[in-house]
Amino acid sequence: FGKHRATVPGQPFPEGIVLQDRNGNVVDFSAFRGKYVYIDMWASWCVPCLREVPVLQKLEKTLKNKNVTFVSISIDANQEAWKKKMDEKNMHGHQFLNQDNSLAEALNVRGIPFFMIYDKDGKLYQHNAPRPSHPALQEMLENLK
Repeated sequence: FGKHRATVPGQPFPEGIVLQDRNGNVVDFSAFRGKYVYIDMWASWCVPCLREVPVLQKLEKTLKNKNVTFVSISIDANQEAWKKKMDEKNMHGHQFLNQDNSLAEALNVRGIPFFMIYDKDGKLYQHNAPRPSHPALQEMLENLK
């Protein structure tokens, strides 16, 4: 249980996780406090992940709830493959790389794409959240206050 406690709702974002932006700058997850954060874990080589990208992009544009922000975290080992796929798919917004896969390990993620939601205090709200193509996701995100 101790190894997977980060998967329990109410737990803070795991410590020691390095998230890098496209330019190599390290981003602290606490920068998103005050908003619900819908996280998409993906990789450039993951076909099911790439199928969700256009649906996620549409959701980001149509969601009216300003209390929700979207963060995509790639687990690519190859930074250039990650950047190339972001360019190909016109991916924008909060795009980060967790090259050592430590986030997936901390959250016991066994397959991608994987989605989760953190609350305004940076605590896990929902582990294994619905994917963007799930019909109920938009309404669920709209109702987060």
